[in-house]
Amino acid sequence: MIRLLPVLLLGAAPAAPAADMRPADPVLRTLLEGDAANASGNHAALLDTVQALKALGATPAEGQEDLAARWTHEAQAHGAAPSTLAFRGRALGPAYRRGSLVPGGSVTMRQLFLGGQRAQISVAPANGSAAKLSIRVHGADGETLCAKPVGGPQADCAWLPLFTDRYDIVIENGGKAAVGFYLIMR
Repeated sequence: MIRLLPVLLLGAAPAAPAADMRPADPVLRTLLEGDAANASGNHAALLDTVQALKALGATPAEGQEDLAARWTHEAQAHGAAPSTLAFRGRALGPAYRRGSLVPGGSVTMRQLFLGGQRAQISVAPANGSAAKLSIRVHGADGETLCAKPVGGPQADCAWLPLFTDRYDIVIENGGKAAVGFYLIMR
């Protein structure tokens, strides 16, 4: 009986949770949660996601669709009412971009980062798909500052620009299927 006790206790204990495969970045995580709520038709959760996105201070990058506005309109059209969240927004927040790439495709974006202020870029595959995405950041002189595969829920590149300058951000799809992604620029 004593030898069975550890076995019985192991059987009664809750299973250890699998590794959280969602991005660690709160904005990326919120965008993916919004996609999931939208896909499942959970309009109350969709509005909560919009409030969280606004509280994080995230806004669309120039020329990108304002997902918060679209999701708010869709949720309210289905009768969802906003709940109150205990978040406070930032004066300046991250910009997000949503995109998709065909197999073997790439996209290059130029972004201005301020000298003396930490710059960070995060990318995650949309819908939690296992994608073969990669990210590269090049300085104005063409020097590669960061090159990483998106081997998990997200990949981050961070640096401290010495001078205010524009940087090239390159996202590539090395896979055999089209893939969507989110990009956060801080």
